[in-house]
Amino acid sequence: MLRNYFKLALKVLGRNKFFTGISLFGISFTLLILMVITAFYDAEFGKNPPLSEKGEMVIVNRLQKELVRPDTTWTIDSTLMDGLMAYDSTYEIGEAVNSTSVSNPSFKFLDDHLRGLDGVRKYTFFSPGHDFNVFLENRKLSVAAIYTDAPYWEIFDFNFITGAPFGATHLRDASQVAVMTRKLAREYFGDEEKAINQEIEIGNRSYRVIGLVEKASTTSPMVAADIFLPVSTMEDQDLEGRGFLGNCNAVYLAENARQMPLIKSELSSRVAAVAMPNPEEYNRMEIIPVNFGEWYASELIDQDDPAKGLQQIRLVFGLLLLFFVLLPTLNLINMNLSRIMEREAEIGVRKAFGAYSGTILYQFVFENIIITFIGGIIGMILAVVVLYLINDSQVLPELTLGFNLRVFAYSILICLCFGIVSGLLPAWKVSRLQIADVLKSNQL
Repeated sequence: MLRNYFKLALKVLGRNKFFTGISLFGISFTLLILMVITAFYDAEFGKNPPLSEKGEMVIVNRLQKELVRPDTTWTIDSTLMDGLMAYDSTYEIGEAVNSTSVSNPSFKFLDDHLRGLDGVRKYTFFSPGHDFNVFLENRKLSVAAIYTDAPYWEIFDFNFITGAPFGATHLRDASQVAVMTRKLAREYFGDEEKAINQEIEIGNRSYRVIGLVEKASTTSPMVAADIFLPVSTMEDQDLEGRGFLGNCNAVYLAENARQMPLIKSELSSRVAAVAMPNPEEYNRMEIIPVNFGEWYASELIDQDDPAKGLQQIRLVFGLLLLFFVLLPTLNLINMNLSRIMEREAEIGVRKAFGAYSGTILYQFVFENIIITFIGGIIGMILAVVVLYLINDSQVLPELTLGFNLRVFAYSILICLCFGIVSGLLPAWKVSRLQIADVLKSNQL
């Protein structure tokens, strides 16, 4: 039966090439956009190395100091008593923030106050966002570096091509060793196989390469770098500075997702309890621990509440996906209805010979799924080309969009839903046609 439906569907598609072409274009273009969005979402939020466990991460990347003073708010109430106005005043003592200083926490602050939390499997303190210019044979390379500790490599599961990460001994001895990406090894040494045990000059220091990793395919500054250096080799003022504000981040890996709210609460309590050295300048300090989604939203929009920022991001993406799916679906429903109504005569004949409405319904839905899958194949081919062009053009230099099996599975699911939704209503309508109605329309 399905084989006959398939043959009939191909013949029907060839009857009206214009409608078929318009339908295929609408389907393939829509799926192209959806698959590119899906590839972007998978690259940023999928469980991909080195961020395979992002769902259990609690991130600390902002420390805020405030000068808070009491603030009195007066309220005057009036009422009419015995023909005369009577006034009463009340006041409420609150607080006003006079000044604020916001930055990353310093390594010293994290080291002194934010170790040993309950419900945490592992945690790391690191300093991202360091940029160096490296000169080599009249060439200048811009190198992004992250200073890390040893647990960093246990939390972020980088794919090591060769060599190994630096460990606790390297950190203790402040060894000038480095892990670099395959991309930087090719640019600096010309051949990645020559990189191990070679020296590279970074920030007036010479580091020995002990490991090569694949470059992280994400825009996250927590892992997006060209080279990784021991945090103990940072400048002394960054490593041993007594101030609370600095250039470091902390990531805590929870034992399970249920522990994350408790970890956030303990972090906030610990910071609030830290004594301020100069209360006349700042007398209150707080942090806002976030999960990965909240952190990502805070990087895109300026929102004091990261949870609300994440809701706004999800709403925007949801509306965009709804627009890209709903609009072409409605157009295809109208086109399919017009195309299918041209086959009233066929439907009348089949019903006259005893065909059931359900059988006709299944046939037309199946035909629409076939054309949707053809459009889906075209869309997937176009998506592969577009993703290649995006990656090759370096429009998103820190992000590599891949058409992997997960994206392929999403695409197949989208094709199936698209075909059923856009074909079900027209198919149901024509399956309800009566033979008498077809005769009255002079189609037989």
